[in-house]
Amino acid sequence: MKQTSILSAIPTSQQDLFRTQSNVSASKFISIYRVCLVKDATVFFGKAFVNNSHQAHAVIQNLILTRGCPDREQFVVALLNAKNEIIGLNIVSVGVLSSAPIHPREVLKPAILANSSAMILCHNHPSGDLTPSPDDLEVTRKIIKAADIVGIQVHEHIILNLEDHHYFSFADEGIIKKIYDDIV
Repeated sequence: MKQTSILSAIPTSQQDLFRTQSNVSASKFISIYRVCLVKDATVFFGKAFVNNSHQAHAVIQNLILTRGCPDREQFVVALLNAKNEIIGLNIVSVGVLSSAPIHPREVLKPAILANSSAMILCHNHPSGDLTPSPDDLEVTRKIIKAADIVGIQVHEHIILNLEDHHYFSFADEGIIKKIYDDIV
Protein backbone atom coordinates (compact mmCIF):
# COMPACT_ATOMS: atom_id res chain seq x y z
CA MET A 1 0.00 0.00 0.00
CA LYS A 2 1.38 3.36 -1.06
CA GLN A 3 1.21 6.20 1.50
CA THR A 4 0.69 9.76 0.34
CA SER A 5 1.87 12.72 2.34
CA ILE A 6 -0.48 15.63 3.00
CA LEU A 7 2.30 17.91 1.79
CA SER A 8 2.15 16.37 -1.69
CA ALA A 9 -1.41 17.73 -2.08
CA ILE A 10 -0.33 21.34 -1.45
CA PRO A 11 0.52 23.27 -4.65
CA THR A 12 4.18 24.20 -4.90
CA SER A 13 3.63 27.39 -6.89
CA GLN A 14 0.89 29.87 -7.82
CA GLN A 15 0.68 28.26 -11.27
CA ASP A 16 -0.17 24.91 -9.72
CA LEU A 17 -3.31 26.42 -8.21
CA PHE A 18 -4.85 26.87 -11.66
CA ARG A 19 -3.93 23.55 -13.25
CA THR A 20 -6.81 21.15 -13.66
CA GLN A 21 -6.18 17.60 -12.75
CA SER A 22 -6.88 15.00 -15.40
CA ASN A 23 -9.74 13.47 -13.43
CA VAL A 24 -11.50 16.82 -12.80
CA SER A 25 -13.55 18.24 -15.66
CA ALA A 26 -13.51 22.00 -16.06
CA SER A 27 -16.80 23.89 -16.48
CA LYS A 28 -17.48 25.40 -19.86
CA PHE A 29 -19.85 28.07 -18.56
CA ILE A 30 -19.49 30.64 -15.79
CA SER A 31 -22.50 32.45 -14.38
CA ILE A 32 -22.60 36.23 -14.69
CA TYR A 33 -24.47 38.06 -11.93
CA ARG A 34 -26.02 41.48 -11.71
CA VAL A 35 -26.66 42.92 -8.26
CA CYS A 36 -29.64 45.23 -7.97
CA LEU A 37 -32.13 46.56 -5.48
CA VAL A 38 -35.77 45.80 -6.25
CA LYS A 39 -38.57 47.95 -4.85
CA ASP A 40 -41.35 45.66 -3.65
CA ALA A 41 -43.89 48.31 -2.76
CA THR A 42 -44.39 51.87 -1.63
CA VAL A 43 -45.94 52.63 1.74
CA PHE A 44 -47.01 56.10 2.85
CA PHE A 45 -45.71 57.01 6.31
CA GLY A 46 -45.97 60.78 6.13
CA LYS A 47 -42.78 62.55 7.11
CA ALA A 48 -39.78 60.48 6.07
CA PHE A 49 -37.26 62.53 8.06
CA VAL A 50 -36.13 60.92 11.32
CA ASN A 51 -34.49 62.90 14.10
CA ASN A 52 -35.37 60.86 17.18
CA SER A 53 -36.19 57.36 18.39
CA HIS A 54 -39.90 58.16 18.77
CA GLN A 55 -40.25 58.98 15.04
CA ALA A 56 -38.27 55.89 14.03
CA HIS A 57 -40.37 53.72 16.34
CA ALA A 58 -43.63 54.94 14.75
CA VAL A 59 -42.47 54.29 11.18
CA ILE A 60 -41.13 50.80 11.89
CA GLN A 61 -44.07 49.80 14.07
CA ASN A 62 -46.38 50.76 11.21
CA LEU A 63 -44.31 48.70 8.75
CA ILE A 64 -44.45 45.56 10.90
CA LEU A 65 -48.18 45.95 11.57
CA THR A 66 -49.06 46.53 7.89
CA ARG A 67 -46.47 44.43 6.03
CA GLY A 68 -44.95 42.06 8.55
CA CYS A 69 -46.00 39.27 10.90
CA PRO A 70 -46.82 41.00 14.20
CA ASP A 71 -47.17 37.73 16.12
CA ARG A 72 -43.49 36.84 15.58
CA GLU A 73 -40.19 38.53 16.30
CA GLN A 74 -38.91 40.47 13.29
CA PHE A 75 -35.72 42.38 12.60
CA VAL A 76 -36.11 45.51 10.46
CA VAL A 77 -33.61 48.00 9.10
CA ALA A 78 -34.51 51.56 8.10
CA LEU A 79 -32.12 52.84 5.44
CA LEU A 80 -31.17 56.51 5.64
CA ASN A 81 -29.45 58.96 3.33
CA ALA A 82 -26.97 61.62 4.49
CA LYS A 83 -29.86 63.91 5.54
CA ASN A 84 -31.37 61.16 7.73
CA GLU A 85 -34.30 60.78 5.35
CA ILE A 86 -35.65 57.25 5.14
CA ILE A 87 -34.89 55.95 1.67
CA GLY A 88 -36.07 52.41 2.33
CA LEU A 89 -37.23 49.83 4.82
CA ASN A 90 -36.31 46.17 4.85
CA ILE A 91 -37.65 43.33 6.97
CA VAL A 92 -34.39 41.43 7.32
CA SER A 93 -35.65 38.47 9.32
CA VAL A 94 -38.92 36.98 10.50
CA GLY A 95 -38.46 34.55 13.33
CA VAL A 96 -40.59 32.78 15.89
CA LEU A 97 -42.28 33.92 19.09
CA SER A 98 -39.10 34.77 20.99
CA SER A 99 -36.27 35.08 18.47
CA ALA A 100 -35.37 36.05 14.91
CA PRO A 101 -32.11 34.84 13.37
CA ILE A 102 -29.91 37.74 12.32
CA HIS A 103 -26.44 38.17 10.87
CA PRO A 104 -24.66 41.46 10.08
CA ARG A 105 -24.26 40.38 6.45
CA GLU A 106 -28.05 40.29 5.99
CA VAL A 107 -28.49 43.71 7.62
CA LEU A 108 -25.76 45.34 5.55
CA LYS A 109 -26.88 43.89 2.23
CA PRO A 110 -29.89 46.21 1.70
CA ALA A 111 -27.98 49.16 3.22
CA ILE A 112 -25.12 48.76 0.74
CA LEU A 113 -27.43 48.20 -2.24
CA ALA A 114 -29.46 51.32 -1.35
CA ASN A 115 -26.30 53.44 -0.93
CA SER A 116 -27.30 54.22 2.64
CA SER A 117 -25.11 56.46 4.73
CA ALA A 118 -26.83 55.40 7.93
CA MET A 119 -29.39 52.99 9.30
CA ILE A 120 -31.71 52.34 12.18
CA LEU A 121 -32.04 48.81 13.51
CA CYS A 122 -35.25 47.63 15.09
CA HIS A 123 -36.90 44.46 16.27
CA ASN A 124 -40.00 43.64 18.23
CA HIS A 125 -40.42 41.52 21.34
CA PRO A 126 -43.82 39.80 21.09
CA SER A 127 -43.58 39.01 24.82
CA GLY A 128 -43.88 42.73 25.59
CA ASP A 129 -40.66 42.70 27.68
CA LEU A 130 -38.53 45.44 26.15
CA THR A 131 -35.36 44.61 28.09
CA PRO A 132 -32.50 43.88 25.66
CA SER A 133 -31.20 40.32 25.93
CA PRO A 134 -27.47 39.53 25.89
CA ASP A 135 -28.01 38.34 22.28
CA ASP A 136 -29.62 41.70 21.39
CA LEU A 137 -26.57 43.53 22.74
CA GLU A 138 -24.11 41.21 20.99
CA VAL A 139 -25.78 41.36 17.58
CA THR A 140 -25.96 45.16 17.85
CA ARG A 141 -22.23 45.29 18.59
CA LYS A 142 -21.46 43.00 15.62
CA ILE A 143 -23.63 45.00 13.22
CA ILE A 144 -22.12 48.32 14.33
CA LYS A 145 -18.60 46.95 13.94
CA ALA A 146 -19.33 45.57 10.44
CA ALA A 147 -21.18 48.72 9.35
CA ASP A 148 -18.32 50.91 10.57
CA ILE A 149 -15.90 49.02 8.34
CA VAL A 150 -17.96 49.81 5.22
CA GLY A 151 -18.71 53.40 6.26
CA ILE A 152 -22.35 53.12 7.30
CA GLN A 153 -23.39 54.73 10.59
CA VAL A 154 -25.81 52.94 12.92
CA HIS A 155 -27.87 55.65 14.61
CA GLU A 156 -30.21 53.51 16.64
CA HIS A 157 -31.48 50.08 17.63
CA ILE A 158 -35.02 50.02 18.92
CA ILE A 159 -36.89 47.19 20.62
CA LEU A 160 -40.60 47.77 20.30
CA ASN A 161 -43.86 46.40 21.60
CA LEU A 162 -46.54 46.21 18.91
CA GLU A 163 -49.39 46.32 21.43
CA ASP A 164 -48.72 49.90 22.50
CA HIS A 165 -46.30 52.76 21.91
CA HIS A 166 -43.61 51.63 24.37
CA TYR A 167 -40.10 50.95 23.13
CA PHE A 168 -36.50 50.66 24.28
CA SER A 169 -33.92 52.87 22.54
CA PHE A 170 -30.29 51.79 22.53
CA ALA A 171 -29.26 55.32 21.51
CA ASP A 172 -31.30 57.06 24.22
CA GLU A 173 -29.76 54.71 26.81
CA GLY A 174 -26.21 55.45 25.57
CA ILE A 175 -25.55 51.90 24.35
CA ILE A 176 -24.88 52.89 20.71
CA LYS A 177 -22.33 55.53 21.77
CA LYS A 178 -20.63 53.09 24.14
CA ILE A 179 -20.29 50.48 21.38
CA TYR A 180 -18.76 53.05 19.02
CA ASP A 181 -16.40 54.23 21.78
CA ASP A 182 -15.30 50.60 22.35
CA ILE A 183 -14.54 49.86 18.69
CA VAL A 184 -12.49 53.00 18.04
